[in-house]
Amino acid sequence: MTASGTAQPAMASRPTRGQRAFDWWRRHCDPEEGDAATRALLRRARGVTDALLVPATLDLVRRLGYTPLGGSADEGRVAAAANLARVLAQVKEHDPGRRPMQAAGWQRFPGPAAGGGQGAEQPRLSEQRFRRLLQTAPGEELVLAFTRLIALLGGTVNIPALAEDFLDWDHPERGDRVRRRWAFDYYAAATAAPAEPSAPEEGHA
Repeated sequence: MTASGTAQPAMASRPTRGQRAFDWWRRHCDPEEGDAATRALLRRARGVTDALLVPATLDLVRRLGYTPLGGSADEGRVAAAANLARVLAQVKEHDPGRRPMQAAGWQRFPGPAAGGGQGAEQPRLSEQRFRRLLQTAPGEELVLAFTRLIALLGGTVNIPALAEDFLDWDHPERGDRVRRRWAFDYYAAATAAPAEPSAPEEGHA
């Protein structure tokens, strides 16, 4: 209690990596509010080095707290942030309502014969491509896979969710949780998915 007898306001929680990535996208890559030249440079970037030559990429590295300190782990985080900048430059619009696989997968649980759905019930992302996506290796292969997913969704995705999943993809523990959740989301069975721990607040992927 303060001297006046009123409680101190609660400290605001630190934004998640996904929220910070969304704020970055809105400033630099949003087709309406961002910078068209920056977006074009990142869309044309052909690797981490190309991306790091764009000042906005360094802003994302800074926002995520991935300051390079010289170790291999730090270099990996910087590379992940640079690749995320390339991926987010492909996004045209934010979808706040659905995670990526909820938008790309089955809209209703298909049951045992998942391939038997008809017409509009079919997922936007085929099951064969979905299985290949779950096996995608980090690096250039993952950038290409996420870029194709964004294109499949017409450029509209949940940016914070996409960013968190991209950054966690090759994490020894969180990466497996991402892929398990994507499976539940893809088959419209998310209500049966196990609860997940909160995303880490520290600046390390």
